[in-house]
Order: sequence, then structure tokens, then C-alpha cells
Amino acid sequence: MKMLSRLLLVLTMMTLTLTGCGKKNVSSDRSSHTAAQSVRFNIGNEPQTLDPRKVRALADVNLVKMFNEGLTRVDKSGKASLALAKDVQVLNEGLTYKFTLHPTKWSNGDALTASDFAYAWKKSLSPSFVSPNSYMLFVIKNAEAVKTGKLPSSLLGIETPDDKTLIVHLSHKIPYFLELTEHPIFFPVNEKLDRKTPNWADNQETYVSNGPFLIHDWKHHNLLEAAKNPTYWDAKAVKLGKLKMVMVSEETGFKMFESQELDWDGSPFSAVPIDAIETLREANQLQTSPVLATSWIRINLEKAPFKSKKMRRAFALAINRQDIVEHVTQGNQIPATGIVPKAMGLQEQPYFKDGQNEEAANLFEEALLELGMAREKLPEIVFTYAAGDRTHPVAQALQQQWYATLGVRVRLEPMEPKVYFSRVSKQDYTLALGSWFADFNDPINFLEVFKTKTNGTNNTNWENPSYAELLETSYTCQNPEERLAYLKQSEQLIMDEMPVIPVFYYTLLFVKDEGLKNVVLTKTGNIDFKWAELNK
Repeated sequence: MKMLSRLLLVLTMMTLTLTGCGKKNVSSDRSSHTAAQSVRFNIGNEPQTLDPRKVRALADVNLVKMFNEGLTRVDKSGKASLALAKDVQVLNEGLTYKFTLHPTKWSNGDALTASDFAYAWKKSLSPSFVSPNSYMLFVIKNAEAVKTGKLPSSLLGIETPDDKTLIVHLSHKIPYFLELTEHPIFFPVNEKLDRKTPNWADNQETYVSNGPFLIHDWKHHNLLEAAKNPTYWDAKAVKLGKLKMVMVSEETGFKMFESQELDWDGSPFSAVPIDAIETLREANQLQTSPVLATSWIRINLEKAPFKSKKMRRAFALAINRQDIVEHVTQGNQIPATGIVPKAMGLQEQPYFKDGQNEEAANLFEEALLELGMAREKLPEIVFTYAAGDRTHPVAQALQQQWYATLGVRVRLEPMEPKVYFSRVSKQDYTLALGSWFADFNDPINFLEVFKTKTNGTNNTNWENPSYAELLETSYTCQNPEERLAYLKQSEQLIMDEMPVIPVFYYTLLFVKDEGLKNVVLTKTGNIDFKWAELNK
């Protein structure tokens, strides 16, 4: 009945649009914003941060990339191409990269120099500076020792011989370094501004950037608008004049798209409502794009009863992932039996079978016995997640499956995304539904998250010396097959220990205006409007 009602609603709205009924002149509005090359979409929530050094959520990463740029940028073919760097020389058998920068300026008129890169990286690596992705900088010589306070930042492996030259010395040779540099953690930061106004990224008046679009109106929790940056080094490639980003619920955003008030809706900023997916698919309007991303559940090992490996595995095996992707998410997702997406070629066979209810129940009883805990003495287990139209049904399904198989009543705890990430970062949770979208196309990106428990995105209080050693060995392994073998062993180990429970592998789902062309969607879940244009 719900789908039938939805179909009738969509047909009614289509009829109203086609016949021109209603008070609003939709055709006139569309022509106006098409002429202005203005693209409208829903970002759902207020950004947690727009500081490149602090971003964590996928939506925020995408916004930061609209307003800022680093040495490289993923181009229309999906490859990392030079951006702010106009030239790069690879020296010293791949251990040294020498970048030459385009002459360009910050949005406040300051010259952008190589020192702005050096300053940003050193700040992120300061032991007292909270930067969840600072570990990605550890490929730079001495970076990890700087972050842990063992070495001063002056010994970090970077040089700035002049304003337009940046030399980077790596700790080991890696094949994906240029891909890394398109991540915000490698972006420059205006040194003068950051020293004077540390919270510059919080407001429109103080936000300074260098990307293809600049913020020109920011009504917190309501609206974010950006305009083309006239001084952007590659401004001739930017066709759009304006981006208008509303912050509304997923249901409201979809209704706005249906009434032609938005040009794009869905991934990667929001989601297409679940009850609209079937109708859109039948109408051939639903669009999909592959993405390297995993939905998973972090487990805080410091919270009872999850110090027990058997308890963690019991909760993992009690999940019927196939049921969730077929009846809950319904968007071509794939059940996840490892933390690294299968498309990355690491997982030859599942590390565990999906929906092993009997095995899960047995492990649960064994865990209680080992813990010396009676079932009735089991502490309340709280399942934390960022509130949303797409997360709540998944959380509910997991809650029901755990109760059906283990007899455990898990309490759901939805919260605003900003509060959620803060709580998870502080390890103030028991179970937390989250996800990981690849920052670059290599399995190491997923595995490194859990290398040490001090990693800013681990948040599980789990670490294993053998796991870290396998990753360290892979860093210096130049034989691709041998390197892959070490990474496979790493994933096998973490799936045995189960500090994180994989649920499903994502697919990007969205709808868009037929006239919106040349939008780049990457396999890492990023959207780029740099080359986009809106045609009638």
C-alpha cells in the first residue's frame, strides 16, 4: 500500500507539473537558474567543519573540495591529475616528489605559496592538534614521529626552497602518492589567517579558500551558497556560476527535486527515500554509480561485554546482510563479509558466512560463560548512529536481528551527525553504525584505519601488533603480489578479531535534472561540479 500511495503521489505531482497547475511558475524558475548556470542540491545538514585538516564526514569532504584545491584533483576520467601543481618531478627512485605550483591567490588576495602547504601539514601533525586524518600524512618522512612528539616539525620531510616549489620526501615508495594529495588533509591553509583567526573555517566572513567555487552566503543550518571563483587558476574550465545548497531532510529534498526546485538529489550528500526507489527504478529515473565504500559497525572494546572476541563475533554473525540489502536499503548494495570492498580485489572468499544464527547464538553463550556473566546481568547495549532517513531503518533492522538471534534488547540512540562524530571520536559509545568511503583506490586505505588505537578514525580501542606489522611490511614490499598477500592477511586478522563489523558495500544512488551535464562522480564517493554545466 505504501508503494502504491507513493506511485499515486508521484503521478499526481507529474500531472501538476505538466499541466502547469499550482501557484509557482516552475518553468520560469528553471529557465532563470539555467541561464544563470546555477545548480541546486540538498546537503542535508550543517557541515561539521569546513577546515581541510579536520574534515571527516563524506559530505564535508565534498564541500571542502568544492571550495579548496590541493596539488592534484580527480579529473573527468577518474584519475588524479595535476591541479594547483603545474608540474611534478619524481626523483630518488620514487622517494622524492618536487612540485612546481601555479601562480595563484587565496580568496582574500594573499598569494598562495609552498609555505602554506608546509604550514598546514605541520599543523595537522602537531601532537596537540586534533586532525582525524593526520595519519594519511605518515607517508612523509618523519611524519609519524612528529605527530607522536618524538621529533620536532623542523625534521618533517618537506622543503620549500621558494614560494612556488614544494619538495616532499617520502618514508617509503608508494604507487598512489599523487592520489593521496587530492585529499583535503594535503591541502594548503592560509598561514597568516590561521595564526590570526584559528576558527576561520566556521563562518562565511572569515572563510578563505582557493578552489573553483567560493562561499558567498552561509546561513547556518539552512543554506550554503557558493559562486564561481574568478581568480581560480583554471577558471575558464568552470561553467557554473553558482551552487545553492539547502539543508533539509531527505524526504523534503526529494519533494523539492520532484517539483524542480533542485537539480540533483541523493548521493553523496543525502539519500533517495527508500520508498521512492522502486518507483524511480521502474520509471528509469534512478541513477547508480559504483563506489568503494563499506557500511560498518564500530565496537568500543572498553565497553562491556565487548572485550570478549566471541561476543563481538556473535553480534557480527547474527546479522543477515542479504535481508538488509534486499528489504531495507534496496539500492543494489552488496552484503559485506570484509571491511575492504570486494571491488578492490583483496577478498577472494568471504571471511565469514552471512547470517550464521546458530553459530552466533553458541558464541554468545560461550562469551557469557567466559565473562562469568549471567544473561540477566548483561549491561544495557546502546547502538549509536547519525539520525537520518537512511540510517534509521538499517539500525532498526539490526536491532531486530540481534534480538531474534541473541535475545538481546539493544537500545537505539540516534543523534545529530555533528554530535555523533564527536561522541565516536571520544569513544563515548558502545556500538556505532558508520561507514568508510575510500580516500584513494587502494585496500590500505581501509586497513590503516585500525592500525593503532590512537589513529583519529579508529575509535574502537582495538590494536594488534601483528596487524600493524603486516601493514608495515606491506609498505616496503615492491612486489605487487606479495604486497597483496600481506594485506589479505591483515584483513583476515581483523575479521577474526572483529573490532568492526562490516554490513554492506555501498552503491551511490541519485536523481538529477536531465540538463545537468559533466558532473564527475568518483569511485571514492566524491562529486565534482568543476566541469559541470546546466543545459535547457
